[in-house]
Amino acid sequence: MDNVLSWVDYIVVLGVLFISVSIGVYYATCAGGQKTSKEYFLADRSMHWFPVGVSISMSTISAITFLGTSSLAYYRGPGYWVTIFSRVIGGLITATMITPVFYNLGITSIYEYLERRFNPVTRYIAVSIHIVSTFLVLGLVTYAPALALNAVTGLNLVGSILTVGIVCTFYSTVGGIRAVVWTDLFQSLIMVLGIVVIIATAIVKVGGVGAVWSMAVEGERTSAIFDFRLDPTVALSFWANLIGGIFFILPYVATNQNQAQRYLTCSSLEGAKYSVLWGFSLMGLFEVSVVVMGFVVFSFYYGCDPLSAGKISSPDQIVPYFVVDVFGGFPGITGLLVSAIFSAALSTFSTAINGLSTVTGEAFVRRAWPTLPEDKFMIIMKFLSAIYGSLFMLMAWVVSVAGSSLIPIGSRIIGALLGPVLAIVLLGMLVPRGNAVGAITGVITGIAIGLWLLVGSLVFPAPRGGGLPLSLELCPSNMTDISETDIMSTTSEALVVDTRAWIYRVSFLYVGFITTVVTFLIGIVTSLITRRIAGCDESIECELLSPPLVSIYRKLPANWRCKLVFEGKNELDMKRQEENMVEDDGNGSYNLGHECDDTKV
Repeated sequence: MDNVLSWVDYIVVLGVLFISVSIGVYYATCAGGQKTSKEYFLADRSMHWFPVGVSISMSTISAITFLGTSSLAYYRGPGYWVTIFSRVIGGLITATMITPVFYNLGITSIYEYLERRFNPVTRYIAVSIHIVSTFLVLGLVTYAPALALNAVTGLNLVGSILTVGIVCTFYSTVGGIRAVVWTDLFQSLIMVLGIVVIIATAIVKVGGVGAVWSMAVEGERTSAIFDFRLDPTVALSFWANLIGGIFFILPYVATNQNQAQRYLTCSSLEGAKYSVLWGFSLMGLFEVSVVVMGFVVFSFYYGCDPLSAGKISSPDQIVPYFVVDVFGGFPGITGLLVSAIFSAALSTFSTAINGLSTVTGEAFVRRAWPTLPEDKFMIIMKFLSAIYGSLFMLMAWVVSVAGSSLIPIGSRIIGALLGPVLAIVLLGMLVPRGNAVGAITGVITGIAIGLWLLVGSLVFPAPRGGGLPLSLELCPSNMTDISETDIMSTTSEALVVDTRAWIYRVSFLYVGFITTVVTFLIGIVTSLITRRIAGCDESIECELLSPPLVSIYRKLPANWRCKLVFEGKNELDMKRQEENMVEDDGNGSYNLGHECDDTKV
């Protein structure tokens, strides 16, 4: 397609990119530079919770969310809005059970926790999973929006990939985590502005909120708002979005270095908790607004669907097509909305660069050269950041060569891998008797189950169609030559019958739930069996357990506590632990006591 962007649009896009680069330069020079690894990776733990919370949400809301979720709402209805509840619940779980442990340990890489709680093997399994999943998701979130913009606006595909990659790599490498957080804040404003402009314009052009609702009712979209069917094969049911949404967001944010590193930059534990609650809530609001965007765009094209009419080749192109269709004659507006899509890609890209360089530096570089001077370590870290940025751009090119077949494969692999990591972290924090054998056995089993579901979905792919009804009945006569037969087949997509085996029809939202539960249960059972066989009773540091769990154990009868937590201690040790183990500071955080540093629980 010919390029439809004007020179004004290009100025707007370049202006957004220039501001992002300028923030990186500022923190590399005027703000004192990034002289230590603590400052480079954790901003010296000096960040305020508000921008950190915005950064957490932005690093999760990728360009795939911007384009894919709106497309999902357009073609399958707005049922995905329910995920706002899963985001709030996920935020509460993360802030109360997970964040305090990571923050109080003072670690840089969250996978250091797994080594302290279990053993180095467990840590390196998690690090390997993190590296693989990050490369997959980065290739997708860079390529997918570039492809959509190329198909609709004519924007050069390779140029888009290189632009996003080079800009992100530069400001992430020179500016560190501070630059990443503040550019996320700036880019969030562009995204919000873009979403508001699209929603408001569509509503006005359709004739108001009432007209939007009427068309949604006629198009059978409102029936998907509340779908309480318990059938797990219903892709976007209330329960799939709620339960599956929780077990998608927890491994993707709470126990993923790329996102968790943000709340570790806060100046206090209380601030870290606030940033998590704010970030998860904002994430839910972003997603709901994107669902609304797809909902109102459907009303705009009611009776004349661009995909059915052959104007676009993929559902994910519906929003870029709307932008060009409606705003093509208004120079600058199209550039602003393209910048909103770019901003979503930029935030995820920069997040991954910072997270991967942190994990690699702490897990491999420091282990290989423990006495390496800080200045030389920093040089290596910035070099690694640049290398990772280049590799992400290469991965995006690989995805573009492989074509659309790699996109669903990558998405399913990510779901299969991240759930088991969440499970072994929870095993460590919530199960005092959990051990390394249980964690390793559980994570391997969980990954195997996830990959089995992946292979099954490829061998037995879902049949085409199955979405809500579409129509071409109101299209102008000169818009399409599609026959009446084609119109009837388009409007009857919902009648497609899925004959695959039941397990392969389970909603994609449940994949993380399945792998997490399997890994967690296998970890518990294996830990109990191996402890009994070995005839030993290992102890753990109380600071490695989730504070709410420790608080609960304090309230149990003494004989129960002895059997569950303090087994193997003499009476004097028990008394000291009861007096010093946990004190609530009144601010929702837990002081593990002076004795806890050296006391095993």
